[in-house]
Amino acid sequence: MPAPLDIDVLRTFHTIVRLGQFRAASLQLNRSPSAVSSQIRRLEEQTGGRLFERDNQAVTLTPLGRRVLLETADLLQTHDRILAGLTGQPVVGEVRLGVAEDYAARLLKAVLPRLQGEHPGIVLEVLTGNSSQLRRWLGQGLLDLALLVGPPRTDRADGQRFGHTQPVWVAGPGLQLSADASVPLALHGEGCSYRELGIDLLIRQGRRWHAVVTSAASSALEAAVELGQAVAITDRARMTPPMRELTPEEGFPALPVHELRLASPPGERSPACASLAGLIAEDFRI
Repeated sequence: MPAPLDIDVLRTFHTIVRLGQFRAASLQLNRSPSAVSSQIRRLEEQTGGRLFERDNQAVTLTPLGRRVLLETADLLQTHDRILAGLTGQPVVGEVRLGVAEDYAARLLKAVLPRLQGEHPGIVLEVLTGNSSQLRRWLGQGLLDLALLVGPPRTDRADGQRFGHTQPVWVAGPGLQLSADASVPLALHGEGCSYRELGIDLLIRQGRRWHAVVTSAASSALEAAVELGQAVAITDRARMTPPMRELTPEEGFPALPVHELRLASPPGERSPACASLAGLIAEDFRI
């Protein structure tokens, strides 16, 4: 039977990934560089290959290293959450959460009461943007955690999948469109996956379109639809009573299911970030 993975060794590995250097990791962990290197050699022996490519400035993950990083993130977070619960140690810290404006209010209603009840020492800062913006902010170190929406993926490179949503074409009850009419669209800004999906499908069908409203605020797009002035793409669960779903028979093709994913920068999540991620995965549903 293979030897079990050592939590302490995994923490060292994740710290190196997060800081980008063996030396920086050794300083943070209060260990000698040789001890850190020894732990990584041990992990490489267990996993069967090199985990890092090194140069004088920084380290980068090998394909095996990326796999180990993704596969062990949940293990570390679960370990820390269980240990904190058993020892009664309070979790404190600030978490910068990125979320699409469509989901921000519902997410807070779902998780904030429990977060404040179980972890009053966690301070939550919420930033809103589309998934493209959130990915960029993650890469710039401006977010600790982001709720992303996108087409299904077979890997975990874009975070941990925890749910799905069904986008649909919607219009107001009074909007009637002929097959050759330009489609009036209510759209989010550049970088929104629904915007790109809808425009691409219309172009493929040879249908003309024009923007009536472009806004980051979902309420503005919903108002344009409810007034019968525009067509939009929204989650089926977000449809309001005045809206009707447009069908393929009307020239609007069925849209693919999208996934909800929780993503964070490379490396180990902080205890506060891990606690919030656990609550979102457990309590937030579309």
